[in-house]
Amino acid sequence: MSALVAGQVSVDPAEFTQVKYDANEIAAIVTSLAETLGVSNSISLIVDETTPLAKISCSIDAPSSDAMIVIDAMSGAIENTKQLTTLGVNQTRTSVGRMLLRARDRMRADFADVGTDDELTLAESAAWDTYCAGRLARAGIEINTQRWRYNHRNRFGFSDAGDADFDRLWAADGLSWSEVVAGIAAD
Repeated sequence: MSALVAGQVSVDPAEFTQVKYDANEIAAIVTSLAETLGVSNSISLIVDETTPLAKISCSIDAPSSDAMIVIDAMSGAIENTKQLTTLGVNQTRTSVGRMLLRARDRMRADFADVGTDDELTLAESAAWDTYCAGRLARAGIEINTQRWRYNHRNRFGFSDAGDADFDRLWAADGLSWSEVVAGIAAD
């Protein structure tokens, strides 16, 4: 299958057969999202439409400001959870937005020692997701704060300390990787 290329964004596959997604619509959402988040890099979004799972990960081809961002998404990561097999615009913004922010973070020197998404612990991934979701909310992307608070609590405990760490990450900008994961060491 070939990819659809629209400006700085490519979507693969160009035509979906197992889910009711439109590559042009996805490319438009990702292009708008990248503009909102100040991401000018080329973006390749690869969607595995053969699984309803919601895993999504990103990588960059080099730790530089002109890096190519590659996002691998299982179809559930961008699916409308109220109408299965159809594209969820808000789910796409939330899932892809987190990955664009992770990619942008990875281009900074103070994130140089971060492993791939698959190498992150569940706690590291949850902390980074909290940090990214908070920034998305401040950028005007519709975010369910309670969903992310619950995700954070599942990794760090249902406690005042866990909630304080959530609040710290949610409200932050410009954190280094060691600052993002600082709450892990405190547990």
